[in-house]
Amino acid sequence: MAARAWRGTLAVEDFVAHWRGAVGDAAPHRHFAAQAVFSDAPVRIHYGDCRIAAGRCVLIEPGVAHRLEPVEAADIYFVEPTGRLSLPAVLRDRLAATEAPILSEPDVPGFWASGAAHSIAPPLDPRVARAAAAIDRRLHDGAVRLVDIAAEAGLSAGRFRHLFAAEIGIAFQRYVLWRRVGVAARRLAAGAGLTGAAHAAGFADAAHLARTMKAMFGITSGAAF
Repeated sequence: MAARAWRGTLAVEDFVAHWRGAVGDAAPHRHFAAQAVFSDAPVRIHYGDCRIAAGRCVLIEPGVAHRLEPVEAADIYFVEPTGRLSLPAVLRDRLAATEAPILSEPDVPGFWASGAAHSIAPPLDPRVARAAAAIDRRLHDGAVRLVDIAAEAGLSAGRFRHLFAAEIGIAFQRYVLWRRVGVAARRLAAGAGLTGAAHAAGFADAAHLARTMKAMFGITSGAAF
């Protein structure tokens, strides 16, 4: 059977991305983002240990391994679950108008289930906020080392590692990778080539970016853009 392609547009903002269009073939994957999937026709999602959920709206918690079956038209929102933003009004309204199953795992922190999506979390610890800003400044330089960012936060590497994970909800290197993907996606959406977008985000090359996109979203950067 011929592969079914992703066709649509990806709008990327600082802490949220929105895909609108056809959902094609994808490999099982997991990512830092909380995900909301809307479709006029029920969409089937494989997750966890051979489980399947279906519905016109399905919410996926961060870190849950999943795979969407192809569907002709869908709106998919990817939300960075750090509590540093309020949801876009259109997404809040759509969520308020429907009841949706939440796909989760027992050991995965909840974003949708906790109600965090509908409230503003307390501000980040100022040291972690400084660290997050430092990470973004250094992304295009290549390596972003925990020890360097910890120093900017005024903490030992060990203390910083634990505080960062507790505040952000994800390990340091995984967060850095997520932010790199965001930079690359915004460059690609603006018309940059794969190599230029990869280098701007601090990836070694276009192949490195493609592998990372495949692991995080189940499709390569070339397929998405």
